[in-house]
Amino acid sequence: MTAPSETVQKYYDALIEGYDLLVEAIEKANERGIKVTRQLAADVIAGQRDALQLGKKLAAEPGDLGQFYAALLETTTAAQGRALAFTQAAYQEALASGADARELIQKLAEANRETAAAAVEVARQWASANPLAEVMKKSLEIFQAPAARASKSEETATV
Repeated sequence: MTAPSETVQKYYDALIEGYDLLVEAIEKANERGIKVTRQLAADVIAGQRDALQLGKKLAAEPGDLGQFYAALLETTTAAQGRALAFTQAAYQEALASGADARELIQKLAEANRETAAAAVEVARQWASANPLAEVMKKSLEIFQAPAARASKSEETATV
């Protein structure tokens, strides 16, 4: 049998492990959110820059429709490429997040089993080490013995 302090230590270690798993999951989710947000901001900045460049080309030579059309096509294609790349990145992060969530649930389930087992052991040890628990047990045994004898004598009297 392990010492009560070791058992209590195991219980708290299991609790801490569970909380550490949650903190790690929160940090990963935060990093994913920051990554997606940074890409979105970069895409917005690139889109604004492309729009300004397109406006600048139009203002420089308003009569050259061929150049304007080519620049418009180039800008539109770049915007579509950015939108596709952002969608792919967001989708990949969502998939990875789902995999992380499944892994977290498995780890938390294991940590909770360990915590519950440690809590049961702590309760057993405290109950066995508690002098009041022993007194209560003996008191119940004392009261149960006469009640059992009385019940038995009633059964024999009715037969």
